[in-house]
Amino acid sequence: MFVALDKNNQRVTLTSHAQAANLTHQTFHCPICKQVVRIKNGTVMPAHFAHRSQPMGEGEPESIEHLTGKWWLASWLKQHGEQATLEYYDATIRQRADLLVASKPPRVLEFQASPLSVPDLQKRTMMYHARGWQVTWVLGHRYWHPEGKIQARKFLSIEDHRLTLWHLQTTVGELVRIQFGNAGRWLTRFQHDDPPTQTWQAESTYPQRQIRQIAISLQKRVQPWMTLQAAAYQQGRNLNGSPWFVHSRPHVLRHFGIPELQLRLKWLLIFEGQPFTATANRQFWQAALPNIWTPLLPAGTLGKMMGAHWLQVLLAEGFVVQEDGCRYQWQRLPVWFADLERKLAMKKDFA
Repeated sequence: MFVALDKNNQRVTLTSHAQAANLTHQTFHCPICKQVVRIKNGTVMPAHFAHRSQPMGEGEPESIEHLTGKWWLASWLKQHGEQATLEYYDATIRQRADLLVASKPPRVLEFQASPLSVPDLQKRTMMYHARGWQVTWVLGHRYWHPEGKIQARKFLSIEDHRLTLWHLQTTVGELVRIQFGNAGRWLTRFQHDDPPTQTWQAESTYPQRQIRQIAISLQKRVQPWMTLQAAAYQQGRNLNGSPWFVHSRPHVLRHFGIPELQLRLKWLLIFEGQPFTATANRQFWQAALPNIWTPLLPAGTLGKMMGAHWLQVLLAEGFVVQEDGCRYQWQRLPVWFADLERKLAMKKDFA
């Protein structure tokens, strides 16, 4: 940690190795547990305070990444003229925020470099909200992937009406905001010395990979796929011969462990050839995607987004038409193939 109390109970924040060297012979104690802490001023980690023995309930000692990340965020905010208190401890909720930004309303920045369970994420977020504070979770290396990663799914939030994640790559000194659309993602990169840059990364479509996924899953008798195959057999169909268009326009959320391909096929086995409503479509997707996966989003958000995207695919491919604003009628039916070989033989017809 970077903040401790001196003998007069005044906050002292370590800001440099030189400052730490000047304070080495003074006595400091932890603002929370009141135990004596010492200054660690090596060459690998930023200068910081550390308990002589780890106090009860404090978990593992802070990693280099966590210490570096907190300090990077604090200095970045200062550089941009924002006032923030590092390691602000609030006795009301017994919680220490990595950074409390003096905005209206106040905003907490939490740099999360270690594992965090969904219940703990919900608890800490709700405590900050109870204080009237907004909270932004900034993720470390274990959660990083430019397309998305299942471990990061629980941190998805909405900013400017877009699904958003924040990542800090301490090794290169770069803060990245990823905002997701149906067909790709916007990556905004922030660094200390350069203005922010934004790039668009379109979602790639690899139907051959999905085809192999189905075939291998059935060969290995993966239970969800076997259950779906049994349902297909009842209708005289084979998942290996599924319509080509189920691979069309995949949603970016599939990188977060959303079983989009399975759900598209299940949806077809239920709704194909039958009139359906927008409500029925949305309810199908919401029932399939638990709210607990994304505790920072309003209930039903994933299902609403995935269901709306699937309707767009059906309309764009010309399979359904909208009748009265909420009801849909099939205009043509997708082609199922007898087996994988015949499906691959029709590859030239897939756009």
